[in-house]
Amino acid sequence: MSHQTQPNLFSYATSELSQDAFICWLAAWADPIFGGFELHQIAREFLLSLIHKHKTNYTLEKIQTVTVLRQVEKLDILIEINKDNSYEKLAILIEDKTHTDHHSGQLGRYYDNAKKDYTVEQIIPIYFKTGYQSKFDVGQYKTYLRKEFLELLQVGKSTIKNAIYCDFLSHLENMEYAVNQYSNTSLSDWSDNDWRGFFMQIYNSREQFYTIGEDDRANWNYVANPAGGFFGFWWYFKPLQNELYTPYLQLENNSLCFKIEVNDETKRSMAREKAFQKLMAAAIQLNSIRVERPKRMGNGRYMTVMRWDGDYRQKRNGLLDFQETLENLKKAQEVLDKTFPQ
Repeated sequence: MSHQTQPNLFSYATSELSQDAFICWLAAWADPIFGGFELHQIAREFLLSLIHKHKTNYTLEKIQTVTVLRQVEKLDILIEINKDNSYEKLAILIEDKTHTDHHSGQLGRYYDNAKKDYTVEQIIPIYFKTGYQSKFDVGQYKTYLRKEFLELLQVGKSTIKNAIYCDFLSHLENMEYAVNQYSNTSLSDWSDNDWRGFFMQIYNSREQFYTIGEDDRANWNYVANPAGGFFGFWWYFKPLQNELYTPYLQLENNSLCFKIEVNDETKRSMAREKAFQKLMAAAIQLNSIRVERPKRMGNGRYMTVMRWDGDYRQKRNGLLDFQETLENLKKAQEVLDKTFPQ
């Protein structure tokens, strides 16, 4: 679906609690007592898709009872499968997020709490995320993302007429559509969703422009700051021995920045000037890109010491040329490699 054609409940019910309610509501239809209702089979397939994240050989026939609970010791959702059968019972733990991230060790606490009543083999911990996030550090949990949920719900699109189900499906389809329009939108007209979609694609295409190591620190996100904030992607960190700083690259909307990370605040002024001189000399020697000194370098832990002159994005007929844009990222990496050979 490309746009909203009628009022949608979830255009107004946008909180994580609303999504919690939908997940609980759908899961409840999976109980065998609702066999014969239009939502029963898709609900069972939903639970099976969650269980398969940890138990790939689990079958639908094993689901005999379904009990759905909310906010059990602050866990968003607990779905108990066969709770009265000590041998066949399962506990699906769902920490549900839209656009926020987990924090303060909450996932580990929920998991440890579940171990009071279930064995490790009976616990199915799921980190459920329909919003935007690039990197996941979720411990024993398995991620369940918007595309997965969308694909499952679309199975029932032609047969299920329930208004709540159809509204939530339409809501997810609109979210997916919105972040995939950047390639069809003039570069001068990009909105927040275009930047989200673009940086998601950049992040997922990393292997095309550099070798990803075990210590890869690449990530993307929205960065709030007093100037109004930006969507950013940072990558290509080059740890240096016997240096005051770690150089890396960062995209800030349409700006490509050569940056350094300096932990010692007493050495930041010296580090930024030293890094700038080295980077500028390498850029001049390579003569493959135009760069400039930023008007203000700042004095924080993370500082921009040199910028790509102009917009690094390449276009064809006014639209993004993604592959040529990746070539520009490679050129920026070449400057770092020339400056800091390893």
